[in-house]
Amino acid sequence: MPRQATVLASVVVALAFVIGGVANAAGGPPTFVTNTVDDTTFLSGTSAACGFPVYQHDLGTVTTQVSTMPDGSLRSHDVVVKIETTFYSTDPSHTGTVTTRPSGPFIEIDHPDGSVTMMSIGQNGHVTIPGQGIVWSSSGITKVEIDPSGNVTEVSHGNMSPTHAGICPLL
Repeated sequence: MPRQATVLASVVVALAFVIGGVANAAGGPPTFVTNTVDDTTFLSGTSAACGFPVYQHDLGTVTTQVSTMPDGSLRSHDVVVKIETTFYSTDPSHTGTVTTRPSGPFIEIDHPDGSVTMMSIGQNGHVTIPGQGIVWSSSGITKVEIDPSGNVTEVSHGNMSPTHAGICPLL
């Protein structure tokens, strides 16, 4: 899903700043970095539900604001997400495509104690079929907390389809 690409881009940016020593001083102005996203993912659950291979291709750019907070935490905030997500199949009998665009911020805070807070607000997209309504949606808020030991707690609220199976008739 597009947020995975956004998370990866944010982590890469944060690591580059930490390793390169170019993270701004606490209270200093933020740094802005734009990364290109070009990622294709095989959707195994959706493929099983559809009965043919289904892929997701994310293409575009993500501009991330990176700043150091007063407590030393490194904050990465995706402020401009210009990604187009296309679902498609490589099966010659299923030549359709479905395109959607994610919106909303993604924020990651890497705390000095090694814990991480991630929050995704908005939507990864939604697809509507006339006469049927929404057949796939991923919108709402997701918050993930990772403690210094690596234990993960995730809380999500919103309209989030478990798979992309609703798009099968469109492909």
